Amino acid sequence: MTTETQSKESQSGLAPWNEAALPAPPRMHRLNILAVVGPGVILLGVSIGSGEWLLGPAAFIQYGLSLLWVTTIAVGLQVVLNTELIRYTLYTGEPALTGFLRTRPNAGFWSGFYALLWFLQVGWPGWAGAAASAIYFLFFGQLAGERNEQTVYLIGVATFLVCVITLLISQHIERTLEVFNWILLFFIFSGLLILGIMFVSPQTWLAGAVGFVGFDVQSNSFVLLPEGADWQLIAAFAVYSGAGGVVNLTVLNW
Repeated sequence: MTTETQSKESQSGLAPWNEAALPAPPRMHRLNILAVVGPGVILLGVSIGSGEWLLGPAAFIQYGLSLLWVTTIAVGLQVVLNTELIRYTLYTGEPALTGFLRTRPNAGFWSGFYALLWFLQVGWPGWAGAAASAIYFLFFGQLAGERNEQTVYLIGVATFLVCVITLLISQHIERTLEVFNWILLFFIFSGLLILGIMFVSPQTWLAGAVGFVGFDVQSNSFVLLPEGADWQLIAAFAVYSGAGGVVNLTVLNW
């Protein structure tokens, strides 16, 4: 590696790269595959959020399941992005976010910039607030109204603090998140599968399957751009399909 290359990559204030051998890949055998894909489970758990529970259903109710082609494109592009990000990490030994910090003007500027993006996307305790309404219904058996606003707020704060404390007291944060997400994904997927088998008609299953390529079973044609579409809703649905945004950078830390 030349001095010129080192000076370019370290111009932002970070240490230059060094040459080293690639680490040996983990051996995959029997249940060891669960440990190998552990960070991926965390990313999958984080990915299940407003796009799946709010934006997607809102879009499908208004425009039909043919809009699933948006998910096909969005997730496909994220596969390409994540693959290249992983290649960068394997080659350099550092997360891609660190590579972004090596660009001009300097690491301090980009660290603040990406911290702001991260905070705007996932930093707000909105997930805890959304979960508070579900927790309220679980314990009180009714939907929260305006008179219950303070109670829901306190539940949201408590939920957020429980998450923070859980991470602080854990000696191995990654392992803790991995275990929690395995449990989370098991109940989510098994629960949705059971509900789907019990209450979803075969026609709806078919509409969902062909919707990934933009085909509408009701009109028996491809409907990619519905008339009178709310483009803000569709754009938000596209952005939050899969991991989306800065969340894709998370898996590279492991």
